[in-house]
Amino acid sequence: MPSIIVPARNNQALTSNCLASILLSVSRLNLSCEFILIDDASEEGENIIDVFQQHRANATHHCKIVRTRKHQHYSGVFSIGLHLSTHDVIFFISNDMLVTPSFLEGLLLVSSLSRDIGVVRGTSNYTDSHPEHQVEPPQPVKTYPEIESFSRNQFSAKGCSYAEDILLSGDAVLVKRSLVERIGVLDQRFFGYFGDIDYGMRAQLAGFKLVCAKGAWLYHEGAGHLKRQLQSNPQIKYEQLHAKRMALVEAAFQEFRHKWHVEGGESAAGLRSAEFIRKGLANGDRVALKYDFPQSVMDDVEFY
Repeated sequence: MPSIIVPARNNQALTSNCLASILLSVSRLNLSCEFILIDDASEEGENIIDVFQQHRANATHHCKIVRTRKHQHYSGVFSIGLHLSTHDVIFFISNDMLVTPSFLEGLLLVSSLSRDIGVVRGTSNYTDSHPEHQVEPPQPVKTYPEIESFSRNQFSAKGCSYAEDILLSGDAVLVKRSLVERIGVLDQRFFGYFGDIDYGMRAQLAGFKLVCAKGAWLYHEGAGHLKRQLQSNPQIKYEQLHAKRMALVEAAFQEFRHKWHVEGGESAAGLRSAEFIRKGLANGDRVALKYDFPQSVMDDVEFY
């Protein structure tokens, strides 16, 4: 029985559609699941808790619903989900994605091929940091049946084939419990960015592989949180949000350089990530592999 973590910060419509697609997919696969739904301090009026509670009412699965009192961003919500999960297979799915049965099946199949595989991602129409895993349908997909059909065709064509990665971009991944037991959760010094990259490096140093299941495809809206901010507040300009985001990226990058004792690459702009990661991995003996979940984070969490 897998655990499925879905975090959301704002955007009621995307979140509802994402959960509906997951519920349909696990039903088709006859999976009994544990859902961990995390409202990351959404703004007033976004009604994310209402969406989560409606999902719990419609599901026959065990469902934990929590809300953070302050914005935790990626590393925080992922870690909360890992901490609350109780099963050997853990899915983390961003709320701007539409999941299909073939996507889940592809990840589960590849994860079963070797005990050394610690994290499995899939392909998508929109991939952060992994252009080699971006797969665009020949025609735009406009409905869920079209999305499901294309995903099923990808699974039929690629099956259990996979490619090994050096960089982890963890927007939709399967994580094994054995990996969590070995290296813990994401390092909380990385507020919004580089937390997944750091986690992937620690996983590799602990002897686990990061892989992409080439037959597992889902639809990714992409930049869902950014689009929602622009939609909800017309006074905000894209350039302002982009500048704020890049400031967070740069701050996290400097933390990353310091932790992994990597010289050079004074800015994240133009970063050749694979080369930089290899330099960091070479210093792995100077980095603690395990990061235990800070219990203080749960002091800012409300259960529903």
